[in-house]
Amino acid sequence: DAAGWLGGILRPDPTAGAPVACTIPADVLASLERRLAPLEAFLARRRPRVAASDASRFAGRHGQAGSQGFLGPPARQRRRIDGPAGALRAEERSIAALRGLVRRAREAVALLRCLHEENFERDVGAWLGPEIRQQLCGLTLRSFVSTPEGAGVASRLVEALMARRTRADLSAVDALAGKLQAAAPLFFDGDARTFYRARELLQTARDARDARDFRQAAETTAASLEMLLGVPLAGDPTAVMAELADLRCFHGLAALPLAAAAKAADAAAAGDGVGSLGAMDPGPIARASSPRRPFGATNSASLNGLNDGSLFIGATVTDPEECFEYVCVAIRALATGVADPGSPPGSLGAVCAALPSDERASGLAALLERCAQASSPAAASAAAAAAKAAAAAAAASPHTGGPHLPVPPSPSVVAVAAATPAEVAGASSIHDGAFIRRVYAELVNLGRDEDLLELPAGPLEQHLAERGAFETARQGGAITRDESRHLELLARLYARRERHGLAAQVFFALAERVAAADCVVSLDERAALLDLALRHAKSPGAHAELAGGAGGAAASESQVETLEGKIKVLEFQRRLHATFSERAHRGGADADRNGRLAAELERELRPLSDMYNDFAKPCDMHDVCLEMLHFSRYRDADGAVARGLWDALLSGAASSCGGDDRAALFAACNAARALGPKLFPSDVAFPVAHVALKLELMAGGLWGGVGAAVAGSEDAAAVADAMLAATGDSPEAAQAAYDSLLATPASRAQHGRALVQSEQLQTPALRLRLLRSALRVLRRWDEKIRADDAGLGGGGAGNGAAAHGGFGAFGKDFGNRHVRAALGDVCVGYAGEARRLLQVPTSAQGAAEALAEEFDALGKRLIG
Repeated sequence: DAAGWLGGILRPDPTAGAPVACTIPADVLASLERRLAPLEAFLARRRPRVAASDASRFAGRHGQAGSQGFLGPPARQRRRIDGPAGALRAEERSIAALRGLVRRAREAVALLRCLHEENFERDVGAWLGPEIRQQLCGLTLRSFVSTPEGAGVASRLVEALMARRTRADLSAVDALAGKLQAAAPLFFDGDARTFYRARELLQTARDARDARDFRQAAETTAASLEMLLGVPLAGDPTAVMAELADLRCFHGLAALPLAAAAKAADAAAAGDGVGSLGAMDPGPIARASSPRRPFGATNSASLNGLNDGSLFIGATVTDPEECFEYVCVAIRALATGVADPGSPPGSLGAVCAALPSDERASGLAALLERCAQASSPAAASAAAAAAKAAAAAAAASPHTGGPHLPVPPSPSVVAVAAATPAEVAGASSIHDGAFIRRVYAELVNLGRDEDLLELPAGPLEQHLAERGAFETARQGGAITRDESRHLELLARLYARRERHGLAAQVFFALAERVAAADCVVSLDERAALLDLALRHAKSPGAHAELAGGAGGAAASESQVETLEGKIKVLEFQRRLHATFSERAHRGGADADRNGRLAAELERELRPLSDMYNDFAKPCDMHDVCLEMLHFSRYRDADGAVARGLWDALLSGAASSCGGDDRAALFAACNAARALGPKLFPSDVAFPVAHVALKLELMAGGLWGGVGAAVAGSEDAAAVADAMLAATGDSPEAAQAAYDSLLATPASRAQHGRALVQSEQLQTPALRLRLLRSALRVLRRWDEKIRADDAGLGGGGAGNGAAAHGGFGAFGKDFGNRHVRAALGDVCVGYAGEARRLLQVPTSAQGAAEALAEEFDALGKRLIG
């Protein structure tokens, strides 16, 4: 009647001791079933009316497709009725839809009757979740029969009924399954019976485990899983997944969802099977806007190829993406020990999360191994062959089968020991490796880097390179934080697989990347990445890897050279950043400017030329500028750039002493001591003779803001000692510089050694100062020769500065005796130069003579 058809099926019943009560009495349901059965039989016996134009087509298909073979496409595909023949076809489609609706209504009523007989209100209703009970209370018999929501509720009712009987009385499950299959095959067919038989086996496995018969539990679980993989969509596997996790069948947590994904993809490819009754189809807009159904809610009967095309699928075919989500739920719970928010007790996530940490770790490893197998047909085939070979070897072994000897694995254990073809098909059901990419994404989000990098490298390498935008990074494009994370994992993957050359390239790209707005990369992080790149590039594996490609060994050497240069350039940038940051922290009038410059340097890598012209030079960082010149091997025509920078450095150091001439000299000398060793022996960045001249002029009160000559025995040796320290204690290089300063103008012109302020070199007072410094240098050389003769080291020929005009050629080849002889001749010449200075004022003549005598004495000692 209309009240039964349009009224609610269930109502809340808080007083009856049960969650819900059925609004249709059992006798009414039985009466409806009896009345609908003859109508269904009549419609089934009715012969279709066929137009003459359709007769041949009907004859060809009648034996194969029944009434559906000639009815054409469903009514929701709108077509123009082409005359009487079209009208007949439309009429037949409507009658077929009516026949399907009657059949489905009868079986739905029969299902409700079976539920009544199984004490639904008291037993089964309690197994339904509150949201399903609420949905039932608002569901009419009409919507229960003819809508996707009703089909989903029917599946939940069957699931709750079978779950209740499986736990209460295993012996009665087969009888109940037969009863449901006979009464309502659209809701419970042979596949569903197999599915719930597998559920029975899981309960048996739990009983065996509780009895500590672990071998029997494992074999029974394997048998159940083997059955489930054949009918993965025949029931709701939500509870099945939790039971598999509870039984520690972790590979089943990937196997069952993947098999379901394969079935769902096949069903989708074959068409959704919606019949011609358009009211039953929610349409694409409604399907898109409706919430996704839980995995497994599909009515199995609609997937069995029934001939009655008017039959309507009970629920939207499961999306393979939803199947994949089950695997992701298990991965998250096993990895973190925490179920997803809102997971009810006993759900898959809750069961996995409640396991001990060691079991979760081993379970995650087994689950990921199965995922990797399923994603690679070759790996799955190899694993299956290995499992079969191991089982055959165990069966053939004479040490198996006794009461206390190992037992060969059962066929079911072997069958599910490796990824099955159904799992492989499910993993590839969506193009472009969507499943294994979902697994990768979960592991990345969870920070399980080690688990991720243990997976097979082939597809993982491609995934990380694409998600990391490797080519974009190499070409200088901006990449996000997430892309940087994937690139870092790619580099670690290459390093783990000992592909050091590729690891170096990825680390290099990471270090040089342009950061997007959400990703700020510090200079320290870039330096660490460049250091990693250099270490990998220098490894023997990288050399062999690159040597095998285009360019051979030259490519490896070029990569190392490039990285070393980048590291040096970045070191300059870090020094500039640190200087500006410190200045900004100190405050002052330029604090904002210094802070801005520090921020600009932190934002991205800068070329060396930009740092020189835009940062170091305008801010008077003369020492850094000189180091940049040295590194870049910059060379101008006359060396004026380096000389100007040295002048600015020395005069700036002297001017910071507040008018104290002696302190100014020592400050300038200390500046030369600090910077010289970093540049020596660079002719371009460290003109030794020019620096010595400026310091001597400053000591004589002739340059650098020093108003008077700095006197005193200690002060007289300050410049010479500074030059020795600046040249790395190389008397040879220092003596060559003083030799060029003491040369005549004609000699300097002949050898092309022009000097700024060379006219001042001819003043007797400055030449006397130069000779004193030269004597200090020669004495230091004498000390080193004597230390070398005594076996104390030090190097009689200096530190390799022969190219600077010294006596390095006399070193190792001719021995220290020849070096001493040459130096003795130099002393004789300097003694003569001192005596020629007797034209100086009378007050200095005694000092010049005394200096000449010291040269004579040193020369005699050297010549021996």
